[in-house]
Amino acid sequence: MFSFFKKILSKPNFLRDTPKPNNVLLVETNGCHGEVIAAYIKYFQNLNINVYCLVNKHLANENPFCRLNNICKIYSASLRRLHKLLKIEHLRKYDHIFIMSSINYKGGGNNIPDMFPDLRKHKSVYYIHHESQYISEFYSDTDTNHNIMLGKYDNCTYINPHLFGDYTIPAKQSPTTFICVGGIEPERKNHKLLLNAIQQLHDEGHLFQVLIIGYGHLKKIPKATQKHIKILGHLDYPDMYKYVELSHFFLPLLDPDNNDHEKYITSKVTGSAQLIYGFKKIPVIHNKFANFYRFNKNNAILYDDLTDGMRDAIKSTTQQYKKYIQELDNTATEIETESEKNLQKILSIGTL
Repeated sequence: MFSFFKKILSKPNFLRDTPKPNNVLLVETNGCHGEVIAAYIKYFQNLNINVYCLVNKHLANENPFCRLNNICKIYSASLRRLHKLLKIEHLRKYDHIFIMSSINYKGGGNNIPDMFPDLRKHKSVYYIHHESQYISEFYSDTDTNHNIMLGKYDNCTYINPHLFGDYTIPAKQSPTTFICVGGIEPERKNHKLLLNAIQQLHDEGHLFQVLIIGYGHLKKIPKATQKHIKILGHLDYPDMYKYVELSHFFLPLLDPDNNDHEKYITSKVTGSAQLIYGFKKIPVIHNKFANFYRFNKNNAILYDDLTDGMRDAIKSTTQQYKKYIQELDNTATEIETESEKNLQKILSIGTL
């Protein structure tokens, strides 16, 4: 497998190197969203565009590009040093610049053009928004072609990145393995519903395990059900991808009764969807949230009660499991094709 850390380049390399013609620079100033960058690298390479990345050093240390075979040049720097690098004399070497997070989250959140004003001097800069409110608050003067989101919302271009590199799909066998990824916080996921479902399924005698990845802690797990739960905590990208790859079903844990979760169909996209598409993990998801992510009874297990959904997943046959995956693969391919076409279109418009 590609050794990522040997390819990370430093500030002097970025200042000295001359990129190949027909190029793009991807910039991430935060220590997150590495999975989005990895997928964009693949999209651009599919369009025969030379890709270069400049990322926050904390993100580089998380190794988000570990599964990409055809890797590009990647430079890393601290946020302080990024202020010295994102100057027009360096930026003009690139045909296009994609800001992978339109907001830098440090200090409560700042829009990138205000932090790095020389970006306004470049002829072709695109901004990826991870919440639609950022467009209205900070980027209302930026046209639709240069405002990008991972979901279909107004006043932006839809590009959904979910290509992470090579992966395998495990055979459906006992115990059935579920996985959920993301912070253990009520505004993100409802882990209480999960613990209740685990208790019920345990009482019914089912064989299964649940892998939980992310910051935070689960409290008051009944001793009898602890054997079904493996809390892995925060992981870097290689380890996170490994556990996702080994699992059978994905649990977004979105709660229709939690107002905080409305945002995942009204203003932002859950990162769970990217992993589901990219690794072909069959989602077990509430009916309310399914349609927005193009999930249906053919490519996902839909439920009104989480216990019912997980039970259906456990009891699904090998043949049913394979059908779900094939349909999910078709959906992911459709999204990939649409996203790539949209990317090609805005690049053409952006250079007129």
